[in-house]
Amino acid sequence: MPVSPGAVTERAYPLLLGSLAVAVFLAVTAVAMLGPLLVDMAAALRTTVPVAAQVVTAASAVWAATALVAGPFSDAYGRKPVIVLGLCSLAAGALGVGLAPTFAAAVGFSLLVGIGGGMVPPTCISLVGDLIASRRQPMSIALLTMQPGMSVLLGVPLAAVLSEYAGWRFPFLAVGLALLLAALLLFLLVPRRKPSAGRAALVGRMRRVATFPVTWYLAGTNILARTAWGAVITLLPPFLIVTYGMRKVETALPMAVVALWMTAAPLLGGRIGRLRRRLAVTAGLLLMAAIPGLGVFLPGWSAWSSVLAAGLLMLLVVPVTTVLVILIAETGGGSRGTFAGVISSSNWGGMAAGAAIGGVLVDHVGYGALSFLLAGAVLASGLLMAFAVNERAMARLRDRFSPPPEGE
Repeated sequence: MPVSPGAVTERAYPLLLGSLAVAVFLAVTAVAMLGPLLVDMAAALRTTVPVAAQVVTAASAVWAATALVAGPFSDAYGRKPVIVLGLCSLAAGALGVGLAPTFAAAVGFSLLVGIGGGMVPPTCISLVGDLIASRRQPMSIALLTMQPGMSVLLGVPLAAVLSEYAGWRFPFLAVGLALLLAALLLFLLVPRRKPSAGRAALVGRMRRVATFPVTWYLAGTNILARTAWGAVITLLPPFLIVTYGMRKVETALPMAVVALWMTAAPLLGGRIGRLRRRLAVTAGLLLMAAIPGLGVFLPGWSAWSSVLAAGLLMLLVVPVTTVLVILIAETGGGSRGTFAGVISSSNWGGMAAGAAIGGVLVDHVGYGALSFLLAGAVLASGLLMAFAVNERAMARLRDRFSPPPEGE
């Protein structure tokens, strides 16, 4: 039998939500912490830093692909096996990278990290829709969507500190063990649900969501917003170094400031998710984001003007993901896991697009061209949300997916 929303008691609610938040935090940290460890990792595994960075590329690409499959799988077979298996895959991957004798082995284990990463966050989001009362869902989802920002703010610096004193392998081992503990905790906390059907239901769910036009409007809105996010996260540090002569270590404080704005933004998204006109407000924020977007890489500004513009951009752009996830939790019905997987995949697809397109622009035009990329991406995202992801579209989504599929 499915577990109805609100099934979690008042006493169990904080523990379950906290465990889900920790799981998402650790999943993102397992990939994000690779950045400050790449130099030592490359030296130990006898390769170059650009080649070692392909560990991040491999994990991110597999993450995006796995998220598309993990969602419908959890809809058909239950959340518990997917989230526990995902956390175990993440743990095995992190421990494997930490113990890898060669670069090829590290890449192989990073694929396990990507597989687990694609399974965990969308399943955590789906669990909120399954188990937590609707009045608590907006802020519960906001807490989960805060975790990527918390990872950048806390997880990555902590990994750098650990590697400074214990070597680059130790952070991977520590995160791997923490992921195993999270898997055990959620194995005990998440109620088991009887599988609804077999392979036919799994394929049917995927087809049902993929052929629904609103699915692609949701994904497109999020990818465009995340393209701006990815360009800032990837290219702001080198911009500060090249343009203002900062040393690498000096970029830590500016990026921490940006991460603070990025971490606070989902809380804003959670509050917007409670409003009657939440879609119009979110679209308005995206359109407004074009203004600070033009200023992030504007030549002639001071370094801190660029940093503050980047922070304001994050505050206006990041809430769209939280709002979209709230909508899915409310209207996705028995296919909410599949929709959550689409959003999770679009997060990483947008991140990759921002880094890739931004890198090409910097190489051929210069950093100033990134301002037009940021403004164009958020304007397109806002317009798509205003005209395609509107109340009528959400009503169609609710009518089609809120009733549980047959046999569930």
